Amino acid sequence: MTLSATVIRTPHRPLVDWTPTAKAAGLLVLALSTSLPTHGQDQGGTRPGFTVPTPSHNGGLPLYFEADKLEGATGDQTRASGSVRLKQGDMTLRADELVHTQSDNTAKATGNVKVLRQGNRFEGPQLRLALDTLEGEFVRPTYWFSRVKAGGRADLIEFHGSNHLVANRATYTSCTPENTLDPAQFDPAWELVTSKVDLNFETNEGRAENAVVWFKNVPILAAPVLTFPLNDQRKSGWLPPSFDVDNRSGFEFSIPYYWNIAPNYDATLTPTLAVRRGTGLDTEFRYLLPTDTGTVHTYALPDDQLTGKNRGMIDLRHTGKVNWNPSGQFITSYDLRWRRASDDDFWKDFPRNLPSTTPRLYDSHLNVEHQLNSRSWGLGASQNTLYANVQDWQTLKDLDPEADAALSEVTAPYGRRRVGFNSRLSDTAGVAWHAQTELSQFTNPDPAKITGNRLHLTGSVDKMFGSPMGVMLQPRLSVNAASYDLNASPSTAARRLSKVIPTFSLDSSAVFERPVHLFKQDLIQTLEPRIRYVRTPYVDQSDNPLFDSAPRSFNQYSMYNENAFTGVDRISDANQVTLGVNSRMLNPDNGAELMNVAVVQKVLFSDQRINPDGPDPITQRLSDIQLQGATYVIPNWALDGALQLSAMKHRTERGVFGARYSPGPFKTIGLSYLYARNSSELVSLGWQWPIAGTSTSLTQMLKDALAASPGSSTEASTPGSSCGGTWYAVGRVNYSMLDKKVPNSLLGIEYDAGCWIGRVVSERVSVGRKTNSRIMFQLELVGLSRIGSSPLRALRENVPGYRLLREPNSLLSPQGSQPAFTDD
Repeated sequence: MTLSATVIRTPHRPLVDWTPTAKAAGLLVLALSTSLPTHGQDQGGTRPGFTVPTPSHNGGLPLYFEADKLEGATGDQTRASGSVRLKQGDMTLRADELVHTQSDNTAKATGNVKVLRQGNRFEGPQLRLALDTLEGEFVRPTYWFSRVKAGGRADLIEFHGSNHLVANRATYTSCTPENTLDPAQFDPAWELVTSKVDLNFETNEGRAENAVVWFKNVPILAAPVLTFPLNDQRKSGWLPPSFDVDNRSGFEFSIPYYWNIAPNYDATLTPTLAVRRGTGLDTEFRYLLPTDTGTVHTYALPDDQLTGKNRGMIDLRHTGKVNWNPSGQFITSYDLRWRRASDDDFWKDFPRNLPSTTPRLYDSHLNVEHQLNSRSWGLGASQNTLYANVQDWQTLKDLDPEADAALSEVTAPYGRRRVGFNSRLSDTAGVAWHAQTELSQFTNPDPAKITGNRLHLTGSVDKMFGSPMGVMLQPRLSVNAASYDLNASPSTAARRLSKVIPTFSLDSSAVFERPVHLFKQDLIQTLEPRIRYVRTPYVDQSDNPLFDSAPRSFNQYSMYNENAFTGVDRISDANQVTLGVNSRMLNPDNGAELMNVAVVQKVLFSDQRINPDGPDPITQRLSDIQLQGATYVIPNWALDGALQLSAMKHRTERGVFGARYSPGPFKTIGLSYLYARNSSELVSLGWQWPIAGTSTSLTQMLKDALAASPGSSTEASTPGSSCGGTWYAVGRVNYSMLDKKVPNSLLGIEYDAGCWIGRVVSERVSVGRKTNSRIMFQLELVGLSRIGSSPLRALRENVPGYRLLREPNSLLSPQGSQPAFTDD
């Protein structure tokens, strides 16, 4: 028997309210009510058998019955003894003795009664069942369920027909040896105990009375009455409580309530109590319509005792589409996002409630796109789209008077309203056309910023000769035209500007392959040279605003790009050729890429007057060199890196390197190094590794690393899942070599005891000049639920390759049904 708990499952969490108490007894009643022997036949062997009438419950499945001895009068009572075995469908019943009374069609099994079905086991000293009505009782049964590797026992299970049973004094735990159900060996670390469980499958309701979860002989959860559904459907109810401890809010306790409003509506209401701040409410409402879906997430702290202000935030998301005809053409899709925080200090005080990955910038927008024709691709295919967009930002300031203004200031992005038309076309000759026109209005809360309207048109035409997988030549002609109507600002007067800039490029590439044998593997090596010439005339754009343009990051993609800027406000002049070569190692069986190395450099034939890095023109003819590579060829190792080398100064300007060693599940350790000259130098170490217990230790880690080296004779440990009694170290530490400090760290310990897992994780994050610290404690009762503050999200986001010690197999995470909602 298990405790009910409502769980929501999406890609982030399940959306199913489900109670394992129901399933535990449900499997038993299914095993007995639908599969007990009701029709038998002699199999023609040396052991005798008999036939009983067939009630309507079993669907007429044939019964195979055998025993060492049969005795009794025909039409009265039949006794089978000595290794009695009954089999019907996927159910098998064994007992020392079985007595069948034909007058009331009742079977009574005694002595080592065992029921086996679909890997689930039920055992007890005595079972009585009326085969016509499926009424009876199972005395002191024990049970074990294969999917969750958990089970329990009861003093008595009463069957009241095929759809109703009552279990008295029932328990549930995953701390049960899989090879025995002997009650004498029950000494679980945790156990759920209930005085009575009533399961009614007709109404799909279960009721547990006096449910208590015991851990190490200490009660940790209790409820006088629990109700729950008996299948994978959602149901309103309380979720397990959680708590957090951090240096800003102190101890914070929350207990969520899940409200199953309708099949396509639900809500989670989470009252919170923070010792330092007071009481608050976190809510999430979700809905799913035939063509629309969305969520409304809010957090409210009416009276923050630390600040004396009302605090909170809102995050609304809605997406949908309209199909205007059955053919799938003329589709209108829309996307709405609205995010707001109550004050500028919200990002510091409530980092776990932030609605954005950029803690001080909150984007709100409405995007509408109308598709004028179907999205069919290939020669002769086209796509035409009308679109409109409204976007605004909330920028949170750093109100700390001692903060460095140059470092803490965040520039507010431009808000914009725009409408546009986008068209793509390719004809049967392989010529591809692209055109986009857009009218935009840009605003900014800073009065010193330039604002105004922009009308722009971009277009291109290109034709590919050859094949991308062989020898390819692709000429391309493009144009960028823009007209500005700018408003007056404190430093400039209202004015109108325009520009028309053409660009010609010629892209060529080739792919060569050869078989190689490397690291005891047969591979395919490619050699892929690429040359791209770009010619863009210089046009003075110094008076043009920078509404949505910014310098591109230095990488392989940007070096081959025609423009050194994103957006359309800046078009860099160019008379250059980009030279590069790429080599890959491929698995010949499945095409998987096991290694990739590349080198790219630009050669300027004339000065580049529009410099993305400053006001002075670029006069040097050779650009910095981009080197990058990644490999998975060495067993258990993943290596990657990128370098920006100055061709003139012969030094490294930027670099990033990473190495990760993962010899098996739950064993990963990674080291990364990030360097930017005069800007940052950061070393990061992340790990998940067994340090004590029955699994691989740190000493074995070094042996595994040596064993992975080619030609090594060192014997590596066998990868495998962890087992009970193993300690794991998890964490990640970032160290700034320029600042000589640790800005962020995550340190924790996990203990896998087989049927329960304990986690203690400490997180420290720099927020402005200060830091946020919190400690997370979690107890996972395998096969039941997780209790406490969850560090799993922080571990997944910070530790590359982190894996759960036990994949979700709890009765709280049913496999039968899929959630009705999805969440990005």
